Amino acid sequence: MDGFYAAYLTGRGGNTVVLLAVNSGSLVGVDTGGLQYDGSVEPRADGGFNFHLKYVIQPGIQLITGVGGVATPTPVSLNFTVPADFASGTILTIQTPFGPINAKMSKLRDFDFSAPQS
Repeated sequence: MDGFYAAYLTGRGGNTVVLLAVNSGSLVGVDTGGLQYDGSVEPRADGGFNFHLKYVIQPGIQLITGVGGVATPTPVSLNFTVPADFASGTILTIQTPFGPINAKMSKLRDFDFSAPQS
């Protein structure tokens, strides 16, 4: 599970790309709209994963869900479940507090700290 991931998100109001780093169950990320994500990933008994994300929507940020922006910084907690093959290009629908988004995720690379440094 550890590594770098890309999530291609689409909603009624637009799209964005999220880059995520997952290491030992911890997660950090950033998207092209300026949102920063922190959270965790837990394996499920069925082979899938539970994602727990927190982020803060700042005033002036346009939401891809099509809902208008926020007037004050708004913290968001988002929990969702994905199947074991979530990074294979399967399109997933995630319900956010501001409306649904579709996500297509792929793994970009593993962490490989044993590779020779040049």
